[in-house]
Amino acid sequence: MQEENNIKRRVLFHRSWTIFNGGTSGGQIKVRDAFEHFTESDVFLPKVHFGKETEWFDNPGNVWLPYRKQAVKEWGTQKSDVLFFAGVDWKVLSEAERKNPPVPIINIAQPRHINPDDKRNGYLKHPAIRIAKSSIGKKILEDYGVNGPVYLIPDAIEFEALPTPNMSPDIDILIIGLKNEGMARSLEQRLNFRNRFRFKKLKIAIQVPPKLPTRMDFINLLNRCKIAVFLPLDEARGAEGFYLPALEGMRLQKLVVCPYAVGNIDFCIPDVTCIQPKYTENDIYKSIIRAIKMPTLQRKEMVKKALQISENHNIKKEKESLLKLLHNADEIWNQRNLFWS
Repeated sequence: MQEENNIKRRVLFHRSWTIFNGGTSGGQIKVRDAFEHFTESDVFLPKVHFGKETEWFDNPGNVWLPYRKQAVKEWGTQKSDVLFFAGVDWKVLSEAERKNPPVPIINIAQPRHINPDDKRNGYLKHPAIRIAKSSIGKKILEDYGVNGPVYLIPDAIEFEALPTPNMSPDIDILIIGLKNEGMARSLEQRLNFRNRFRFKKLKIAIQVPPKLPTRMDFINLLNRCKIAVFLPLDEARGAEGFYLPALEGMRLQKLVVCPYAVGNIDFCIPDVTCIQPKYTENDIYKSIIRAIKMPTLQRKEMVKKALQISENHNIKKEKESLLKLLHNADEIWNQRNLFWS
């Protein structure tokens, strides 16, 4: 292990991607948010190492671009480090280090990681202080039996970074189909067919791959719509750890249609904050029609309740929770009864 005399202790991150949009994903955004939260600590200093396999594309949406030049060039842990891992970051450690980590590890884990076919499944047996993003995600991980305690820290939004909600949208229905392009296109086709027989035609739009260049491009598109239809990962395809886009739609005061996706259970409340159909094309189509026909007072009440629940996800709360966990990491790590080994 390398040693270095720093005034502050390092929180060492490891990030990598090999595809054009790899640095723009929701997962990258939330790890980057944790990185930036930790800059507020008077004890710790976040540092990031980018794996040698990382490809730096000319993509303005890569949330790690500002940190490229100041990255740690060579991976190596110091005795005072805390590691912050998500996804396959564990690969930077040797098998011996995974089994017996030299320093505390904080690890974001998702419910889909319990699937034996998931490439991150094997990491759950290694000691770590884990973060779940939803109440059911926490229960799933605990019931599965991960190695170490699980803390609930939901994803959050920087409210001040969002535009003012557009009260005069030019898109009636926006279908977010990045994770289910086929269904998005089929729903668009059905809605356009319906439009042919209506005097007052609705403007339908879809978002399918490739992603827009930046997150703000997506937010601005979302803000242009009246009804936002989200097609997240369903349970059969691994489900969502949280699913931030639907919450962003609520914050922007859109009428949200979103099926159950595991991680969205705490804010996508059926018939309270959103319309929640079964995850089939027919059920989602029927829910879109219901949204179109929903009486104004009922729509306003649902949008109001959704806006209210979004208050639970202020990024200031996320920062407080993550900093508290970081500052308690040594105490938790030293309670060896919380870990298998």
